[in-house]
Amino acid sequence: MKKRHWTQEEIDYLEDSWGTVSLPGICKKLNRTENSVKVKAYKLGLGDPIKSFDGITVSELSKTIKVEYNILLNWEEKYGLPVMYKRFTKVKKVRVIKYSDWWKWAERNKQMIDFSRFVKGDLGPEPDWVEEKRRADYRKKMYVPKPHNTPWSSREDNLLKHMVKKGYTYPEICDQLQRTHGAVKRRLLDLGIKYRPVYLDNHRPYTQQEIDYILESVEKGISFQEMARHLKRSEAGVRGKLERMGYKFRNGVPYIEEKQIS
Repeated sequence: MKKRHWTQEEIDYLEDSWGTVSLPGICKKLNRTENSVKVKAYKLGLGDPIKSFDGITVSELSKTIKVEYNILLNWEEKYGLPVMYKRFTKVKKVRVIKYSDWWKWAERNKQMIDFSRFVKGDLGPEPDWVEEKRRADYRKKMYVPKPHNTPWSSREDNLLKHMVKKGYTYPEICDQLQRTHGAVKRRLLDLGIKYRPVYLDNHRPYTQQEIDYILESVEKGISFQEMARHLKRSEAGVRGKLERMGYKFRNGVPYIEEKQIS
């Protein structure tokens, strides 16, 4: 059987479609065998079709942002992570995300992501807002360097008991133990300690300048720890203010259905 030469039109289609159209789809369009298409792609230096895709597999995304694969599947189910299924070969169908779709979703859910875990360029071109959120995530580690699931030591438990008995405030205890307000509160309950830290005066009215700062910080993804320090208020107080302004929280991400600022 006479070998069929590739036309320039076919080559152009192959180069444009490699990594975006499935291999079976390319074969059908060009009326060529899979082997013929693979050989031509290799000669053209097109490489792995997955790497030619303008996005990333969910498996690679998990490794890049250092979030467990199963958590990403949970994000897909509960929070609309824009996963799509793509067939790069006849037998291989994988979960992928386009970079453009990822960044749109990430902007809406930036509080769920620690951008300090990966560097610029790991997930394609970054929007302008990302670097500011990355800096905020680095600052958060200075305030609360311990991961939320770090076990409590007996020394920390004893220090916690001592500080609450002596009338220390939540911010003072959180700073000393390098724990979040929520972690300290839960530990007190776990240990059955009846004493409670002294709350800062959250009845002090918020100024318009403070309200503007909180709203801007939420938009930028700045942590409650940083907001509380800046305003000299407690984390619970800042969160409570947002709730009174109409905000709700979904997996730590503040959102508002009907804006009511007071």
